[in-house]
Order: sequence, then C-alpha cells, then structure tokens
Amino acid sequence: MRNILVFVFVLVVGCGGDDQAAGKVACELRSSNASGVTVHSCGEIETDDIGEQESQCKDSADLEATLVDSCSTDDVLGTCVLTRGEETMTMYYYRAEGFTEEAARLICEAMNGTWTAR
Repeated sequence: MRNILVFVFVLVVGCGGDDQAAGKVACELRSSNASGVTVHSCGEIETDDIGEQESQCKDSADLEATLVDSCSTDDVLGTCVLTRGEETMTMYYYRAEGFTEEAARLICEAMNGTWTAR
C-alpha cells in the first residue's frame, strides 16, 4: 500500500505545467504487498500537463502501471477524491482477493482524500 501512496502523491504533486493543453490522464495500477494482497486501482486527473502525468504513470517504479482512456467503474469498492490546489484526482479502488473496502478507505484517509463507498 505504501507504493500506492507514494505514486498518488507524486502524481498529484507533479501537476501544473502551462505548456500543454488541458486534458485527462488515467493510469491503472496494480501492486502486491509482502503478504500477497494485490491492490488494483486507477487514477484519473484533469491536468494542464498531460505529458508529465503520462510520464509519471509510465515511470511508476515497482508498480504495474498502464495508461488507459479512462478508469473502469465496474467492480469498484469505492472512490477517493484528492484535491491539491487547482487539481483534482479521482482514485478508483477495485475488488481483489484480500483487499477490502476498509483497506481502501484507510489509504484514502491517509492521503486526506474524500472516500465514497460503492
């Protein structure tokens, strides 16, 4: 879960260039912890710096990350909305063996996000 927190922080903090047109970037993430629990999430962010956000997704260290057109709303445990300045990101957390709604909510709260269960 720590890797997800780090990535989301980098994704949100990295926002805000003025060289490119505004748009949406969606990045699907998968990460497993030491006990074998897989966290499956997807983040969508409206940004003025699409290139930077796409690069952040592709270079997400040890996470399995993929750029997607948009985050799926199928099989969602809940969403976490994070706002940093003018930027807002919505994280979707998906059902996976061993990963609970409570765990997703705690990740969201640790990032000072607004959790909504589905």
